[in-house]
Amino acid sequence: MFARTSTWGGTTEAIDKWAAAVETVRPFVASLEGNAGAFFLVDAAGRRALTLTLWKTESAALASDASADQSRARTIAATGVELLERGQYEVIVGPAAT
Repeated sequence: MFARTSTWGGTTEAIDKWAAAVETVRPFVASLEGNAGAFFLVDAAGRRALTLTLWKTESAALASDASADQSRARTIAATGVELLERGQYEVIVGPAAT
């Protein structure tokens, strides 16, 4: 499994708009081939947010790069947040089975 992160920053208002936009972004991400889930985290006091998307394979993660770039651009335009950092990781340990 592979993960992509986007770290966002901005004013309190921009972070609030980002949080409100999650319900629009989440189904888009879920519709991409090979998506294995997504998490959207916010630190309102620190005026930061994080998107973590999971991908079944490295090729699925790479294939979604163009869509991710377009989604980031739409997010910036709609909310006023700033993209602080992007990351790509291989998931080496996941949640324990219950």
